Amino acid sequence: MILSKWARWIFPSVVGLLLGALQTGLFFHLDFMLSSAFETFLLVTLSWLLGSGIGLFAASYVHLPLEAFLALTLAAYFGCVGLVGASPFDSRFWLLYAALIMLAGLYPGVFFARMTPRYPASVLLFRENNGFILGLAGTTLLYILFGRSALWLLPLVLALSVLLLNRAHQ
Repeated sequence: MILSKWARWIFPSVVGLLLGALQTGLFFHLDFMLSSAFETFLLVTLSWLLGSGIGLFAASYVHLPLEAFLALTLAAYFGCVGLVGASPFDSRFWLLYAALIMLAGLYPGVFFARMTPRYPASVLLFRENNGFILGLAGTTLLYILFGRSALWLLPLVLALSVLLLNRAHQ
């Protein structure tokens, strides 16, 4: 019982940490391995937002569990990171990067749509947003300290934490 209350309280914040880590990882990988131009920032931001919007809409029509969307997000993240690592500075894949980032952005949209009945909107947004900000800052610091391995490992650790917390508070 105590675990489920604690898990319920911290769950949106850990999701925010994960989303901040994923966006930071996408930005750093693409910025350093593709282009450091303003277009790269726009690619990540706009594609993510478009994916989140699609996720908000699709949440009530696609009856997959939240974990499936999380798995899709991780697959899209690592697909994008792997592709840019295999073909650095190759601009032929801009549309594929955009599509992969949109897929990665589905999870936040579905998460908000499905969690709104469980949390008051102000609580959900406050906790997720604070986690997101910590995810951006923390991932940046970990990247500075440990390099690209942090951008590979941190999303996996946070995704596992999200899965465990989701199961504990259901």
